[in-house]
Parts: sequence; C-alpha cells; structure tokens
Amino acid sequence: LLFEMNDTLISIVESHLSTGHVLLDVSEDKRGNYIRVVIDSERSVTLDDTTQLSQSLRDSNEIDTRFPEGFRLEVTTPGLDQPLQYPFQYRKNIARQLRVTFMDGEIVRSLTGTVVDADDASVTLKDGIHDVSLSYDKIKSAKVKISFK
Repeated sequence: LLFEMNDTLISIVESHLSTGHVLLDVSEDKRGNYIRVVIDSERSVTLDDTTQLSQSLRDSNEIDTRFPEGFRLEVTTPGLDQPLQYPFQYRKNIARQLRVTFMDGEIVRSLTGTVVDADDASVTLKDGIHDVSLSYDKIKSAKVKISFK
C-alpha cells in the first residue's frame, strides 16, 4: 500500500480528537480510499474511544469531500511492537519492562529494565541492581518487553 502523511488530513483528524488523546500517526492510501489513524492517551484508550472518533470522522464533511467515492477507516492504538514516542507513554508503562536503545556519548547502547519513574524530561529504569536515568533526547528506540506471566 502506498501510504502518505498529509498535513490537511492530520489537521482534520486532530480537530476530532477527544481531550487527552494524541494523534501518533495518520496515513492514507488514496487508491484504496483507506485511512488509518493511530491514537494514544495517558490513560487507556478504550474501544468506545476509537468508535467515537471513527463515528466523528465518518460524519465529517471534510473527509467526505476528500473521498467522494467513500472510504474505509481504521482507528487504532499503537501495538506493543511500536516504539514509545512521548513521555506519557513511558509513564503509562511504569512497572513494565522496556528494551531501550540509547546514545551514550558516541556509542549506541541497549538496556532492558523496569520503568520505575518517568517525567517530561527523562525515564528511570531499574536494570536489576541500578537505577538508570535516561533523557528522552538520548533514546533512539524504546519498546515494551512483552511478558507472559
């Protein structure tokens, strides 16, 4: 599929977001009249939340104008395999394990640890013994480590 980010589509979707929701991604495949929207929030995003946004977008004249032939719409949340992008996502994952790749000077390092704290500037992970604080600007990638306990 040929997906492209589009500033107009981004602003349309953002105008329909509920308070507290953050637009992580919106992409469209014009040939297939398909729109995919990914949202997240500091609190859990419920099925009702995604349904409400879907309905709001379906009722939107701006979307109808862009897709006069009709469109397919998917509103979803980031999967567990998606890297964390915002401080609130780290806060939401306190007590979970993360696999983090970060810059230590010029060296790329990796660390797996449990999130013990997160604020707007950095995240603190416990790697078994030590607490390691990393500022977000040093983090290249951070993913939740899935545990089936």
